[in-house]
Amino acid sequence: MITAKDINTRRFEQAKPGYKPEEVDEFLKEIADQINAMLKDKEDTEKKIEVLVESIRRYKADEEALKDAMIGAQKQGRAVIEEAKGKAETIVAEAQQKAEQIISAANVKADEIVGTTAIRAQREKAELEKMQNAVIDFKSRLLTMYKSHLELITALPENDEPVEEEAPAPAPQPAEAEDMEATRVIDTSSVQ
Repeated sequence: MITAKDINTRRFEQAKPGYKPEEVDEFLKEIADQINAMLKDKEDTEKKIEVLVESIRRYKADEEALKDAMIGAQKQGRAVIEEAKGKAETIVAEAQQKAEQIISAANVKADEIVGTTAIRAQREKAELEKMQNAVIDFKSRLLTMYKSHLELITALPENDEPVEEEAPAPAPQPAEAEDMEATRVIDTSSVQ
């Protein structure tokens, strides 16, 4: 490539009739100046291109780093989500298991209470029936005794005349002793 220096240093032979050497020199100088300006522009443009190329390299490197960071963040995000899902599933499973244990224990306790209450109710019912039977029996014996006493009282003479002595009144019958025992049982059970 021809440089501005080549143009400035180039000399031509003079021939007659030819061009004026001053005009040719001036024209060559203008061409050399323009070539110098174009070379300087070219050099400036090449420097700008180098700066831009370097910027593009940096941007590409940054872009790769950002891509890697985004991919890493996505992977980490997925891992965190998976871990959170796993923990949530574990917590839910543990809560369900505890709820089932609590319900099972409550059912066992309820069955136990119902069973104990049923046994107690049966005992109380049996005791009530026993007491009712004792009362009925006592009432019956008392009425029988009362009737027999009424009969004896009505058989007594109404005047003051001496009456032939009859045999002494018999000692209390075993039934009367049982009546007394039943009365005692009723009195003691009502205290409880």
